[in-house]
Amino acid sequence: MKLTIGITTFSKRFDMLSKLIGQIRTYITDPIVVVVNGEQQIPGGCSVNFDDNYRKKVLELCSSYNDVYPVFFIEMRGLSKLWNTIINTSITNDILLLNDDIEVEVEAHPEEHLYRYIASDDFSGITRINGSFSHFLAKKDIINQIGYFDERLLGFGEEDGDIYYRLLKNNMQLSDIQVPGFFNIVSDIRHDHVKRGIGKYSKFNRDYIYEQKYETDPESPYRGMFDDHKKQIIEDINCYPLEEFYMNRKGEV
Repeated sequence: MKLTIGITTFSKRFDMLSKLIGQIRTYITDPIVVVVNGEQQIPGGCSVNFDDNYRKKVLELCSSYNDVYPVFFIEMRGLSKLWNTIINTSITNDILLLNDDIEVEVEAHPEEHLYRYIASDDFSGITRINGSFSHFLAKKDIINQIGYFDERLLGFGEEDGDIYYRLLKNNMQLSDIQVPGFFNIVSDIRHDHVKRGIGKYSKFNRDYIYEQKYETDPESPYRGMFDDHKKQIIEDINCYPLEEFYMNRKGEV
């Protein structure tokens, strides 16, 4: 066993999830953790019922393969929460994190490139694959050291810049590798929450990052993925899950 593979998904993407797991299982036998996001909440605090037929389909899909384990959230959670769930659930230190909008070209044997890389000294923490945070590698012990993805990001977006900032603070770098056979799928299938965001990203996350957690500081040595140099003004919290924060703020997302 070399790594744990984690996949985030939600109801409108079942066909994409099914195809992705089938592609992975063509050559890769490592355990897969599928984290299934819940339904978007209706503004005002009401919740949409989780589709039980969808739940059954996911269970049937996962049980049709060896070592594929689903984790369900009844209500929508942010991407940080989903990634942290994969990291916490992982039974290996090395983790491949995927969102469901990925296609794997099995003929390219991407697993051979991944296995060589995680066995090398080059893999030291968090590594983007083909420059993307839709698929990347992470070491659980490094995440434990620098802190998990900030679950106060209740929507989608800015998780990558935030974790990169913490890598820099810990004198680490975000690395990149090129792996043939991984492709982002351009899809119009998205959560309804993007209607209140910017592009495909959550306005809540952007406001939290740029108006609360960080401020512009030209004298700061850290820029990372941000547009300019930033100084962190709200400390990270390494104790997750942050359920109190979620319960108090979920109606704003």
